[in-house]
Amino acid sequence: MKPEDRVTIIQCANIYPLIFCFTGILVAFSIQSVLGDLYKKESSASSWCISTAFMFPVFCTTLYWGFVNQAIFRLCRIVYSTHRWLQHFWLYIIIPPIEFILSCALLCPLLFWHHIVYLPQEYYCYVPYTNILGILWVILNAYGNPFLLLLVIYLRITIFLRRQPINQTRVVKKRQERDLLVIRRIFIAVGLLLTLGMPSVILLVMYLITGEKSPLFFRIEWLSVSVSMIGLSVVLVFFTPQLKSIILKKYQRNQVTPPDGPLAGSVQIRYITTTR
Repeated sequence: MKPEDRVTIIQCANIYPLIFCFTGILVAFSIQSVLGDLYKKESSASSWCISTAFMFPVFCTTLYWGFVNQAIFRLCRIVYSTHRWLQHFWLYIIIPPIEFILSCALLCPLLFWHHIVYLPQEYYCYVPYTNILGILWVILNAYGNPFLLLLVIYLRITIFLRRQPINQTRVVKKRQERDLLVIRRIFIAVGLLLTLGMPSVILLVMYLITGEKSPLFFRIEWLSVSVSMIGLSVVLVFFTPQLKSIILKKYQRNQVTPPDGPLAGSVQIRYITTTR
């Protein structure tokens, strides 16, 4: 496997467990809401409830930073191609745990400010959308910072490519165009995720304007997040040629076609001849 393909597979292997953990907490929220609606079974703001609610935005933040890692790798291949250590796959194994710790540190003020509380109408713990400071802090760290950094990386690569001389070798030019295409695909995936979160943003803006609370705020938000996670799992396969080729090879390897027709007859005749 090429070093580039190895780094890409490592980055995908980092993103998919985050999607699994993020979706697992989301399913737990949904189950608690359904049980609460059916049986009116209320809980309390226990340490487990608060820690689960805290890890939910942490996994979301680390997930978006996984896309930033892909963009950083393409930036190093195009702009800083002479620094080979920036393209080593061990670097992209070390970075995700560091980003996870930093995400926990950035979201720790939610615990210090006691913004994570038990929501009696939802039957689980989270930051209420009426707490504007807490919601904006989550949005800034989970969506704002990674998206801004992706935008900066895209602009840096675009400016660098426009300043390149025309008489470049065909191999270098083709590789740079391929890396730029990957950056655009990352933007499309992140843009789709941000678009699916627009319903909750609209409800939040309506609350700021009218002051009326919507009982369906979290229900609509978690529905859009669930759809985005499903779309992300599919889009990531189609936007990553290395991952797509591995899946196709695995699928073709598992397909066993029994011999039939003339081939099967010839195999049987040959087997009888050898046994005689």
